[in-house]
Amino acid sequence: MTFVDSHFFAFLPVFILLWWLTRNRYELRVGVMLWSSLIFYGYRHWWFVPIILAYALVDWGAGLLIERSTRKKLFLTLGIGFNLAALSFWKYSPLLMKTTSELFGWPSSMSAYALSDGWIIPMGISFYAFIGIAYMVDVYRGTITAERDLWRYALFASFFPHLVAGPILRAKEFLWHLGPDALPNRPLAAWEGTFLIARGFFKKLVLADGIAVAIDPFFSNIADASTAGVWSAPYVYLYALQIYLDFSGYTDIGRGLGLWFGFRWPENFNWPYLATSAQDFWRRWHMTLSRFLRDYLYIPLGGNRHGLARAILATMITMLLGGIWHGASWSFMIWGGLHGAFLVINRLWAMTSLQARLARLTGPSGAIWHVVCIALTFNAVCLAWCFFRLTDLSESLECVRRAFVFDADKMLVGGSGDLSLWMMLAAYGLASAAAAIATRGAPLSDVGQMLDKEHFVRGAAWGGSLSLLVVAWALAPDAQSVPFIYFQF
Repeated sequence: MTFVDSHFFAFLPVFILLWWLTRNRYELRVGVMLWSSLIFYGYRHWWFVPIILAYALVDWGAGLLIERSTRKKLFLTLGIGFNLAALSFWKYSPLLMKTTSELFGWPSSMSAYALSDGWIIPMGISFYAFIGIAYMVDVYRGTITAERDLWRYALFASFFPHLVAGPILRAKEFLWHLGPDALPNRPLAAWEGTFLIARGFFKKLVLADGIAVAIDPFFSNIADASTAGVWSAPYVYLYALQIYLDFSGYTDIGRGLGLWFGFRWPENFNWPYLATSAQDFWRRWHMTLSRFLRDYLYIPLGGNRHGLARAILATMITMLLGGIWHGASWSFMIWGGLHGAFLVINRLWAMTSLQARLARLTGPSGAIWHVVCIALTFNAVCLAWCFFRLTDLSESLECVRRAFVFDADKMLVGGSGDLSLWMMLAAYGLASAAAAIATRGAPLSDVGQMLDKEHFVRGAAWGGSLSLLVVAWALAPDAQSVPFIYFQF
């Protein structure tokens, strides 16, 4: 089941009712939250449920053994090994079958099945694997205590608002709030949650899906004669907006639902395309993944503690592994490698005297340099998106080539020439900028608190949020035909 599945809108009211009826019965409420989440997850593929429960059982048991045993490193290694082995099996078996079939002449039916729709990767498997790895490492480091209750841990790993595509939560952000004395029994910030849900649906159904309708035919036929000479740059820019709006829209809905049920989870995006450097981009994009890679991969590899060469090596390894995590394809590894190279160049550039002088510029010259930095960073990120969107390496390279070599008569044709789409995106961008200026960039949680002081403004805010939700569904092209992009990871 997904947030845009028609069945979800029958599931959610039933869950809310059961959640409210069990508000004074702790064991029943935990049971309702857990089993409802498992129904949500296994609705279309029931065999997903044993997989996530196996993860929960192993990670929970490993946490207890790590805390109680004198052989902590052994049980940490076994726990992480299980997570990575199971993850690798589901995500990389198709590539392995194809490769072995080609190298050794094994029956082609093996690779054909693995690369067909018959091989289904459990939705969100990377996200709950990462949650488990972070949990076990934190227990090993002594920053948290191991959870004693298996069902509480299973709920931590599988609660449906964050289950399929994050954010990647840590024990302090969610598990600690599931105890008998901490489990919420009312919404934490009802208006903020409602606004996030409405904004998320608008981003997904209207903007991201609208972009998908416009650009998917081009990317599906980029190697065909039908798209010869077509300029790829505007399509890549639109894809950059699509993946941001699609993924951040999912996160908005998940975080909004979390607030409805009393949990505040970390933000995952912070205006990433206004980043002024590669390092700044990864502070703003998929922030819970960025901190996971930093804390559980980059720093253990040495981080900044052992000189420049070691830091560069740790950066490249981290980003290459972050790339291959997205899928078994050379193009994903190139995407990660490009971002690793961007981060290395960023680090070396930051060490120069010229960068220091430019950073001190003020007034118009400082503003111009700031805009130049944003433009350079955005275009570098879009270059890498070519390898993310097109997992066939030859198609990715063709997309890059067409950004620089094209027919002048085909600069803006097809979906990239849809003026109404660009106008809608521009209107949303201006509205978002105006809201940020009006609130002076205050976090949404602070805005919610300010609304409580003015009854009229609070009523207008509620009306605006509900209207945005209605508009999202009224303008949606076809929610069922465009799955969330990050569900495949």
